Amino acid sequence: MNGLKQNNITILGSGTSTGTPIIGCHCKTCLSDHPYDQRLRASIFLKTKHNHHILVDATPDLRFQLLRQKIFHIDFVIISHEHADHIHGIDDLRQICFKKTDHELEIYCAQFHQTHLVERFPYIFQRDKFFSKNRPILGGGIPILKLKTLDLKDEINQIEIANEPFTFFLLPHNYTKTVCFYHDGLAYLPDCHEITDQVLDFLTLQKPRLLIINCLQKEDHQTHLTVEKSFAYIHKIRPESAGLIHMNHNLSHAELTRLAKENFDFPVFPVYDTQNLTY
Repeated sequence: MNGLKQNNITILGSGTSTGTPIIGCHCKTCLSDHPYDQRLRASIFLKTKHNHHILVDATPDLRFQLLRQKIFHIDFVIISHEHADHIHGIDDLRQICFKKTDHELEIYCAQFHQTHLVERFPYIFQRDKFFSKNRPILGGGIPILKLKTLDLKDEINQIEIANEPFTFFLLPHNYTKTVCFYHDGLAYLPDCHEITDQVLDFLTLQKPRLLIINCLQKEDHQTHLTVEKSFAYIHKIRPESAGLIHMNHNLSHAELTRLAKENFDFPVFPVYDTQNLTY
């Protein structure tokens, strides 16, 4: 099979943990009928030049996200961190497993994130302990997921997965750390509240073709980048283009688009659900 000339990225979800609209909220963004203000939980899907289909995070919206984009094959999954909005759709991967020849799907994540996955989904990751001769598996509706550890001992970690060259790095987010990465011109920085100096220097040197960076809201926040911080990092890194992701309902698509146009002389824009980009 011939590969693509460029890598392709699909935005499966562009919103924060609540999604937009928020249940019961009557703010302007939540009441907006503009499709770009309808945000599922943040996730992306990569189709690489080497014909690999890669899912990043398994949100609670995963079933709908995969159906909407007609995604029926995934080669492997990367989990950024253990928060509910990034892993609580993991059971929906069962249908992907059933379609694979060996019925097994590899899940790549940091060692300390694996601990949380095993604790929350013991029926998937601890079958021998969860089931027994007297308590057998009934029905068979369980995904076969194989945890693969990302060796993240250093600040900057070059790791190859299925002949795909990745550079992984951990960034601080609340009481945990998020697995972020650089892949063939794409820098993906979902949930974080700062970028460490060494990672910032690395990204500035790489000058990504596309930087996707979290941008929660205008107001200060303890666990996420804000408009001010995201914009400052984008100015420092100077990618060819930058997409803003993981917005909450305090930022409409129109407002964030306006702010980006006022602050940059190169393409910077809020991404939206179902958007396709290349790098």
